[in-house]
Amino acid sequence: MPEDRLWFTPYDWSRSYVLPESVACNIPHRGSLDGYGAWNVARGVLVELCRALPATPVSLLYDEPVLRHDWMRNAIRITAHARRADGQDVRVIYRSERTDAEPWPEFWSVAVNGLIPASGRDVRRPSPPWIAHTAAHTLRTELGR
Repeated sequence: MPEDRLWFTPYDWSRSYVLPESVACNIPHRGSLDGYGAWNVARGVLVELCRALPATPVSLLYDEPVLRHDWMRNAIRITAHARRADGQDVRVIYRSERTDAEPWPEFWSVAVNGLIPASGRDVRRPSPPWIAHTAAHTLRTELGR
């Protein structure tokens, strides 16, 4: 995939992703002006995953494994669960972590049904469309589906 498709673009930041009410999630189903930006990224991962596969959204879990008051480390984990038309469940876990400690001050990874096809050690994070296309490509090539 071309380098310029990997990272956030101004369009990614202006999109507003809305989840159907049937989706089980622990964040609001739609964004708001005062909403948390990472929540929109989380919704975007699930919406773009369903668009890339195609699939039906099932659930979304947003988590911050580290307490917010720990300024030395900031981490998010997004677990997007979708179901394809053939009944196959697909789970994508996107992790992003920033820390002032070694060995890697900045880290992100994408896991698809337990496989980790992409990760990075820098501040450039992948966009929701790129995460979804990575998942679709992984399912086609590595899992043969």
